[in-house]
Amino acid sequence: MKRKKTIPLLATMSVLGTFVLAGCGNEAATSEGKGDTVNPDAYNNEPTTLTIYSYNASVLNEADLEELVTRAIKAKYPNITPQLIPQSATTLDKMVASGEVPDMILSTSYWYYDLLERGLVSDLNSFIKNEKISFSKFEPEAIDVMKSFSDKGETFGMPYSIMYNMLIYNKDIFDKFAVPYPKDGMTWEETIELAKRVTRLDQGVQYVGLDIGPPTRLTRQLGLPALDEKGEKAVFQTEGYKKAYSLLEKLYSIPGIVEPNKRYEYGIDFFLKDQKLAMYQFNTAAITARLPQLKQTGKDFNWDVVSLPTFEDKKGYSREPEVQMAAVTPNSKNKKAAYAVIKTMISEEAQRAMNRGSKATVLADPAMKKEYALDTKLYEGKNIQNVFVPKLTKVPRQHKYDIKVYPFLNEAAKKIAYEKKDVNTVLREAEEKADKWIQENK
Repeated sequence: MKRKKTIPLLATMSVLGTFVLAGCGNEAATSEGKGDTVNPDAYNNEPTTLTIYSYNASVLNEADLEELVTRAIKAKYPNITPQLIPQSATTLDKMVASGEVPDMILSTSYWYYDLLERGLVSDLNSFIKNEKISFSKFEPEAIDVMKSFSDKGETFGMPYSIMYNMLIYNKDIFDKFAVPYPKDGMTWEETIELAKRVTRLDQGVQYVGLDIGPPTRLTRQLGLPALDEKGEKAVFQTEGYKKAYSLLEKLYSIPGIVEPNKRYEYGIDFFLKDQKLAMYQFNTAAITARLPQLKQTGKDFNWDVVSLPTFEDKKGYSREPEVQMAAVTPNSKNKKAAYAVIKTMISEEAQRAMNRGSKATVLADPAMKKEYALDTKLYEGKNIQNVFVPKLTKVPRQHKYDIKVYPFLNEAAKKIAYEKKDVNTVLREAEEKADKWIQENK
């Protein structure tokens, strides 16, 4: 069934108030509309249960919510009780259909258009103006991401954390086969050559050298847009896409990387639980959230991390920042409390405490980055600090159809892995299918 058009939803939300944020480092500019002028300091300490839904934001349980929200607001707003609605309990569509929409939604920039499409975000500009919130201390790339979801200057989410990408590796596998460990600053070509040496069948056990994950992890690292400027046509047949898919082609050609039963992606659980994957690309928030579960199982092993491998012609550049943002739903009856929570979450004190846990700060503070995850003790003796060294690739222009056409890119990668189709063919077919989908769903 086709989804409803998103433009009317965004138009409706824009009446909440529109004013343009000045460049990063400046105060919010003057409002051009009436907007929602509720001041969060008007919150009068009435007992409030604030419902919060985590949509792919790595807030998996009450302990995660405690670290991110509850502990931060406890002293200043003791009458606000955050209540987590885990993603495993319901979906966005079910909430919209039932009318039981939470007060706040935490999500990442990668999935944010799902919230926009369903009208689950409101404009925060009046809140930003009233509270004189400055973005001068934020990572500039995070603010670029925040702005990329609106053409009219609305702010549909408040950044509170950045997920940095890295390569995590199993030292035990490298030791088993007497192969040198990965190093910081490697290129993807060097990483694939290393993967060849640890992809082996040993005593009936198949060890896999590397899982890069979905192809968009490479295309976005190159800063490649999925669609043209108007967001109406796919742009997959470019030299950048050919470069990324040629890399995948080289990886999938390694005997043992693609299993006979049609498995070519393995995932973080295969790395942490099965422990047969030598190297995996993932982000700080997702890995850090899962490491405690590894310890609880008693199956801990010898692992470490290095900076994300780069492309030869873009050395020193990691992927674009995947930014975690907090949205306030348009029909929330507890907006004042929600604003109070967001204001507290981005305070320096709360950011420092959060950063010492599982989520990296959104503030551009090198000293604070050195404290990342210290309280968890998960990275003691690990190479975590070098993960923050590479520069962040500039985020490509965001479009509402981006993640809708990603499945066609995934399908293209599968055809290389399973059918040994050539790069030019799979990208042409993916572009044609994406264009057809867009025309049918506009």
